Amino acid sequence: MTESIDWDPLRKNAAGRHGGSSAVVHQDDLLWRFIAGLTTLFPAPADVADYYFSDGAKSARMLAAAIDRHSAGGPLSIMEFAAGYGMVTRHLKRVLPNAAITSCDIHEAAVEFLQTEIGVSAVLSEHRPEDLQFAQQYDVVFALSFFSHMPESSFGRWLGALYRNVKPGGLFIFTTHGLASRPNLGDPEIPESGIWFKPLSEQHDIEGAEYGSTLSTPEFVIRELYANTAAPLAEFKAGYWWQHQDLYLARKPCQ
Repeated sequence: MTESIDWDPLRKNAAGRHGGSSAVVHQDDLLWRFIAGLTTLFPAPADVADYYFSDGAKSARMLAAAIDRHSAGGPLSIMEFAAGYGMVTRHLKRVLPNAAITSCDIHEAAVEFLQTEIGVSAVLSEHRPEDLQFAQQYDVVFALSFFSHMPESSFGRWLGALYRNVKPGGLFIFTTHGLASRPNLGDPEIPESGIWFKPLSEQHDIEGAEYGSTLSTPEFVIRELYANTAAPLAEFKAGYWWQHQDLYLARKPCQ
């Protein structure tokens, strides 16, 4: 995509068609750049804008549906972890109007953008899971495609860190690259451990050993989830998100 394209009207039109969220996209939004680079799938600039806003809205609806399947309703506090520059966040207030949403990301510019442009509470993440500490626990902690980038050395530790921030009786919802993702990653051979990792991703400002490309089997994920949280798995859907990422939902027992 060339820099000469006037994106503003295309983004405004797409945002209007898909819920009327903010049409502003940050210049460092890696998801926007990734979609714009898929010229075979999205040959026209309008296609890029439409997919960015339609897919963000769809993910927000999928999260709301997952919560509805396991929640009695009422006001909720939600932590959206690894939110990036708000591709999904900008739709959450509309889809979940009774929820108090806090978003979190490792990039200071993303946190500022989420606060000032998207209009949600946002906090800065940490590079080490042991350093992550929020000011409160949440009814729902949601991590979309975060564990599709974690190496084996930190995968379970991040599961434990995020789960610690779920209220008793609350939900921990996350996705991974599962077996259906294998063709998208070059059809790698999965080690006996159940996790394959390559230290390379679109996040060029984070070391590959910390944030790369991960494929994990359900057996590996469920084993790590239980080892680090002892949480009962309430729902699993293989290849559910984007027709290839696995969905996991765990409920924290009431104390």
